[in-house]
Amino acid sequence: MTEAAKIESGRGLHGTVVPRIAIIAIVTLLLAACDRFPSDPEQSLESIRSRGTIRLGAPENIPPEASALLRRLEKETGARTLRRSGEIEPLLQAVEDGDIDLVIAPFRKDTPSATANALSPPIRTDGRGDKAIEWRAAMPSGENRWISLVEVNARQVARRAK
Repeated sequence: MTEAAKIESGRGLHGTVVPRIAIIAIVTLLLAACDRFPSDPEQSLESIRSRGTIRLGAPENIPPEASALLRRLEKETGARTLRRSGEIEPLLQAVEDGDIDLVIAPFRKDTPSATANALSPPIRTDGRGDKAIEWRAAMPSGENRWISLVEVNARQVARRAK
């Protein structure tokens, strides 16, 4: 092998090693940044776990599926439920204000999803068509860890109810 060939092959090797190291470094940084994904900017899930309570807003009478969802959330978080009863609109405002963590209530099927709160999938549906009423959980928007936990459990409760 000539000296020029050795130099060229060295450049080729150097040219591929440096970008690989850079790619590995970038991937490592991205994975480290994903440690807290999904995120809870207001620390909802961590607050529930550290307080040991889920602050719930709900009407007086809730269906068995709502109770099943609460049991699952209590088990997942190690927290117990403190319930506040009342009208749905003030309870939804309390979620938005951060005074309660979750509202479980009946919503009309055509309730706009672009509300200030995130809505879970239905855990129970009463009626059909335009008159259908869906029992859902409402959570603070943007609290993605909490939302994800509630949504996963809501889907499981709904699946078992069928």
